[in-house]
Amino acid sequence: MIAHTSETPRILIVRLSAVGDCLHAVPVLTALRERYPKGFIGWAIEDAALSLMNGHPMVDKFHRFPRKAFKHKQGSIFERMALLQLFRRELKDERYEIAIDLQGLTKSGLVAWWSGARHRVGFRGKECRELNRLFVNRRVNIPDSCIHIVDKNLALLSELGIEPPARPHWAMPGYRDEDAEMEAFLGPLKLGRGAGRKPFAIVNPGATWLTKRWPPERFGEVARGLVERHGIAVVSTWAGAEEKAAAQRIVQAAGRDAHMAPDTNLRQLAALTGRADLFVGNDTGPLHLAVAMGVHCVAVFGASDPLRNGPFGREHRIQAGGPECQPCWKTSCHRGDLACLHWVTPEKVLESCAKLLAQAREVSA
Repeated sequence: MIAHTSETPRILIVRLSAVGDCLHAVPVLTALRERYPKGFIGWAIEDAALSLMNGHPMVDKFHRFPRKAFKHKQGSIFERMALLQLFRRELKDERYEIAIDLQGLTKSGLVAWWSGARHRVGFRGKECRELNRLFVNRRVNIPDSCIHIVDKNLALLSELGIEPPARPHWAMPGYRDEDAEMEAFLGPLKLGRGAGRKPFAIVNPGATWLTKRWPPERFGEVARGLVERHGIAVVSTWAGAEEKAAAQRIVQAAGRDAHMAPDTNLRQLAALTGRADLFVGNDTGPLHLAVAMGVHCVAVFGASDPLRNGPFGREHRIQAGGPECQPCWKTSCHRGDLACLHWVTPEKVLESCAKLLAQAREVSA
């Protein structure tokens, strides 16, 4: 355990990417800020997640990781080295005492080392990958009871003498401008919370891996069930042409009270999601954003492990199962039939939705 008496330590969180993984790091941030209200907390992070987290009131400084410095086709080697040198100097200038590496990779370990922090905390065991062990000097054994990545992240705080909170807490930045933009979309439809408004569910068919993507036809059946059985409207969110086509199919299948979301950036998506009553989707960034925004979720899992990466908390539901090879953590299916995804039926997902909606009605009654 790190021996220190200062109530104003300078701490760097290292979680560079991806968006969902950075959201899984937020409970560490909130626990640190609760323990050290007057401490200085920085965060090394990449562009995509930074766009969502920028302006967070608990972070004193974000350090934008120059990802393109590691891309051979992005400028000369001298230009890329100059970017890294500026980044290293920026880290060193903050005089960090402690760096907490929540990523466990070579590049995240390098960032912790570049910070100049005397104490560089990281994972021991399978969460410590590549050459990470060369750069972190306080490696923590994660208890077997910690299965979800949020619990694993919080376990690193034991090196600072911080007990993991009984209930991890997500605090997100305010999205005032984006709230107004999303109100321009929801207001005319009379969707959202409040008098004269109709509750709505977000249905998001996207995921980066093919092996995480439940078929849009099945999402369409779920959307139709939400509208017809539960009287709840549907907004289908998307990013990019492929997801937009899937969202259009979902809206067409649902019929009335189903709407295409506008083209949104991550901050706008956060504002839109925060007004929903339910989120239905795959293992992807928008799912974990919904968790962070306090929205109840039903998640379909294929290749990834829902015990490790599922929506955190008992207020959510997971649909997963199928063959013994699940979870395989593969981006392509060696069986060729995506059996793990096809095992999940629209009826099973709708049953989970019904339970969450009934619980919400009991709470509001």
